[in-house]
Amino acid sequence: MTTVNLNQINLVGRLGKDPDVRYFESGASKAKLTLAVHRQNQDEQPDWFELELWNKTAEVAANYSQKGSLIGIEGELKLESWTDKRTGLLRSKPVIKVHRLELLSSPSYGDNSHHYQPQSSQVKTQNNQPDDEF
Repeated sequence: MTTVNLNQINLVGRLGKDPDVRYFESGASKAKLTLAVHRQNQDEQPDWFELELWNKTAEVAANYSQKGSLIGIEGELKLESWTDKRTGLLRSKPVIKVHRLELLSSPSYGDNSHHYQPQSSQVKTQNNQPDDEF
């Protein structure tokens, strides 16, 4: 019997703040973004998601997006876990590791649509970055 596993997320929303980008001695770069996604019922508050982007995808986000930019992403869900230094309790939060980024519009660039998808070797590099560097 074959087991099928699928961990894929597609979202379109607006950035809640400017990208937070870090550069490492290894040459890798990592960006963290927050994405607000509105439900069909506009009266409800948006759902907020934390995004993690690596290397070229992180640099594209840093250079071409800002708070309020409309983006589309494709990625996978992961759980980050850590021990709270104050309480000593194990904590966790969901984070979306982005593999594909589409810049749909930006407050400063109008409604121009830009698309960036890293080469397969870059995606592999992004997936193999240690999580404790950031």
